[in-house]
Amino acid sequence: MAHRPGPSAADLKLLDPDGNFRDRLEADRQALAELSDSGDMDAFKRLVHGLAGAAGTFGYGEVGDIAIEIDEALAAGRRADPSAMARLLAALEQALGKSKKSA
Repeated sequence: MAHRPGPSAADLKLLDPDGNFRDRLEADRQALAELSDSGDMDAFKRLVHGLAGAAGTFGYGEVGDIAIEIDEALAAGRRADPSAMARLLAALEQALGKSKKSA
């Protein structure tokens, strides 16, 4: 995937002045882990679609790229690749500064 430039610090101050998007990423990371176990595909699709649309805008390009890959597969009627899901969770954990063993 092509690397897109992230937003500048000035852009981020305008887009996310309180830094709440990082909190959203944490909530999304937890929800993805739970949804991948629960089988609620509608909620899973909404969450991945939201990450696909927003993560890159807020400077989380790798998270956004992987979410786009999964979102496109789901939109085409394919199942989410388990390795892509693992990469998405790992990218979220890395973006949030968590170890790979965190839940």
